[in-house]
Amino acid sequence: MQAAPIEAHERILLLDVLRGVAIGGILIGNMQWFSGYGMMPPSLTEALPVYDHVTRFLVHFFIEGKFYSIFSFLFGFGFALQIARAEERGDAKVSLFKRRLFWLLIIGLLHAYLLWAGDILSVYAAMGFVLVLFRKKSNESLLKWAFWLMVVPVIWYIVMYGLFLAFVPAEALAGFEAGQLKFWTDSLRKASQGSFIDIVTDFNLQYVIGRYAGLVLQMRLPKTLAMFLLGMYAYRVGIFQDLERNRELIRRAALAGLILGLIGNVAMAWMAGNEASFPPTPAGLAGVVGYAFGVPGFAIGIIATVAILWQRSGWRRLLNIFAPVGRMALTNYLLQTVVCVTIFYGYGFGRFGSFGAVRASAAALVIFAAQIALSTLWLKFFAFGPMEWIWRRLTYRTRLPLRIRSEPAMS
Repeated sequence: MQAAPIEAHERILLLDVLRGVAIGGILIGNMQWFSGYGMMPPSLTEALPVYDHVTRFLVHFFIEGKFYSIFSFLFGFGFALQIARAEERGDAKVSLFKRRLFWLLIIGLLHAYLLWAGDILSVYAAMGFVLVLFRKKSNESLLKWAFWLMVVPVIWYIVMYGLFLAFVPAEALAGFEAGQLKFWTDSLRKASQGSFIDIVTDFNLQYVIGRYAGLVLQMRLPKTLAMFLLGMYAYRVGIFQDLERNRELIRRAALAGLILGLIGNVAMAWMAGNEASFPPTPAGLAGVVGYAFGVPGFAIGIIATVAILWQRSGWRRLLNIFAPVGRMALTNYLLQTVVCVTIFYGYGFGRFGSFGAVRASAAALVIFAAQIALSTLWLKFFAFGPMEWIWRRLTYRTRLPLRIRSEPAMS
C-alpha cells in the first residue's frame, strides 16, 4: 500500500465540520490574548463596562479550553487513522507519521516565534510523539490513561498551593500584583508600538518563554494528551465511521458531557475566573477541578451533539458550511494569526489593548465568517488549503497537484 494523503471520497465529512466549528471557537478564545484584554490585571479589569464583564464570563464558560479540546480530540482521531494506515503498509515504526509530526513542530515553532506565542501546533506535535507510545495499548487502557492524565493538573495545583502557603510570605502578594501591572504596561507599549523586529526579538521572545512555562505550570500537556487518547479510542470503536450503529452511545455522551460541562464550568468560570489562577487559592483549586473534568466533558458534549444533529438533513445542510474551514484547518488557524497580529500589533494597526471582550469577540465572528466564505471559494478550485498542501509535500516528499483537475467533457 503506497503512502498518500487521504482522498476526498475517504474523508468523514462530519470530522471536517467539527474541525471547522473548533477553529471558530478557538479564534474567539484566542482573541483574549491577541487583543490583550485577557492579559489585563484585575485592578484594571474592574473598571471595564458590565457588558465586557458578562462577555468575558461567557467566553470563559462556553469557549475557553472547549474548542482546543475538540481539536485535540480530532487530532487524536486523525493520528489513530494515520497510524492504522501505516500499520497496513507494514510501517511498524510509523515513520511517515513521525515525519508529519516533525514538520508540524517546525511550522508551530516558526508560528510561535515569528507571529504569535500562543501557538498550539508545536504542543500538538510534541504530544503526538508521545501518542505514538500508546498505539499498542488496549481500549480500556486508553480510557484509564485519559482519566488519570486529567487528574494530574488537580494534583499539581494542590502541590503548588501547599508550597505557596509554606514558603511564600503573605506580603509577597502585593509585589505580585505590582508585577502584573508592570507586565501589562510593558506589554501594551511593546505590542501596540513595536516594529516587526522589535516584537520578534523582544515581546514575542518573552511571550514564548512565558507561554511554554505556563503550559508546564498549568499542566496543559497532560490535558492535551488525554484528549488525544479519547480521540484514538473513538477511532478504534468506530463511533464516527458508523453513526447509526453508535446512536445510543453518542446520545449518552452528549447528555453526560453537557451536564458535566455545565457543572464544571460554573466552578472554572465563576469561582476561579480562568484555567488555573495564580497565585494558588482555594477558589483556584475549584476552578482547576472544574476545568479538569468540565472542559473535556463540555467538549465531548459538543462533539456528540453535533454528531446527533448531523444525522438530520436540515441540520446537516446548515452544519455543512463549516466543512470547508475544517478541511483547511491549518491554513485557517495560521491565517487567524496573520489577520489578528495585523490588527493589534504595532507593525499593523496597533490596536492592542484597545478592545474589550465585546469588540474582540465581535471581531472574531467577523473574521470567522470571512474564513467560511474564503475557504468555500478556495476549495472550488483547489484540492487542499495552501498550508495543508505544503505540509503534505514535506511529509510525503512527492509532488502533489494543488489545483482540482477538471474532467474532460463527454462527446
